[in-house]
Amino acid sequence: MKPFLIALLAMLPVSIFAQANYHSGYVVKNNGDTLKGYIDYREWERTPKAIQFKILPTDKNLLEFDPQTIKSFEITGMEQYISYAGVISMDQTSFPDLPTGMDTSKILQNIFLKQITTGKHLTLYYQKDDLKKRFFIITENGGSMTELKYYQYYNDEHNVIETATYKSQLTYYINLYDTGNENLIGYTQHAQFTQTDLKKIIDKINKYNSSVNDKNKAKNGRFFAGLGINDTQAIYDMSGYSGGYFESTSTNLSPKLSAGIDVFVNPYVQQTILRAEVSVFYISPRFKLSDGGMYAFNQYTMGITPQILFNVYNKDAFKIYIDGGISFNFSSYSNDKITYPNSNYVQESPYKLEPYWASFPLQTGVVINKRIEIALTYAGAAGYTKYIGFSVANRTMSAGFKYLFGK
Repeated sequence: MKPFLIALLAMLPVSIFAQANYHSGYVVKNNGDTLKGYIDYREWERTPKAIQFKILPTDKNLLEFDPQTIKSFEITGMEQYISYAGVISMDQTSFPDLPTGMDTSKILQNIFLKQITTGKHLTLYYQKDDLKKRFFIITENGGSMTELKYYQYYNDEHNVIETATYKSQLTYYINLYDTGNENLIGYTQHAQFTQTDLKKIIDKINKYNSSVNDKNKAKNGRFFAGLGINDTQAIYDMSGYSGGYFESTSTNLSPKLSAGIDVFVNPYVQQTILRAEVSVFYISPRFKLSDGGMYAFNQYTMGITPQILFNVYNKDAFKIYIDGGISFNFSSYSNDKITYPNSNYVQESPYKLEPYWASFPLQTGVVINKRIEIALTYAGAAGYTKYIGFSVANRTMSAGFKYLFGK
């Protein structure tokens, strides 16, 4: 199974660039005509510079549109973008790559803007490129477009200075559309330059009840629970001692219970997923020693495993994924002893088995109808002793399934 997982990892770069993901949508041309069809909807970490479009799902010929050739586009029920031709800021705002002194440089560009939220007064848009992220506001009835300003820079003493102009800009709109709302003004003074905080403010200005109006939107995550079986090869290794090489192994089959949460980078595409998993399992290895003794113990482990999951094949009804992470393991032990079968002599174990250790699992699996996940996992030898020339370690392969909750 290990070579199979390595082969899947090698396929990852090809899968990222080759896999199309067409969803129904439309574009609005510069002359006002609407063209319905299918848009290649990617997990855009940066705002797209152009989109691929086709009229029918079976079409081989693709059309490409950029902000100069269309007014807007929408992936139906998912995301909306408009084209914008105007001035945008060009200063760095991500520590530690900051300018010395406030940088107010601007450039004229044609870009797509993603709609974050809208209402009767204001619409909030977002754009991100290789340089920075930007937020824009347009007023009711198609009024003027304004970029929200935020600066970070070093002063002469190389201290980081923050100028949050966006707070005064938002306060202006609060006074314009919601006069006297001191609570919202106070919230704005503490708001961060993030999509979450800015959306809250715009929604409050618009009197938009997000808890009601957003109830049908895709959720950002889901819970899961699973059951599997571990095939663990425990390894007793004394190859570093001067007495010569000696290794003993013990194979254990045991159940594994797991539960956790997935967070989607994009809840509509669901191609890249951040997963946090808690699992419990145990082994009872028995090692034959060179002097005829038998070394045995029981190990009970809870693993906490943050990981990144990527769907190399990503359709609603069927997905194939690869996954990697690190497992922080917390173990307890019992019956840790050495016995000699031909006598009644029992020796307390001379070894200290560590309660905290780490392993690095690789996983591949499939998801069926967004509900059932079937997976194979491999974790290379991970030790839980700290001796020189001696170690006890686990190498694990497992198979299991998970049930994925939520829509």
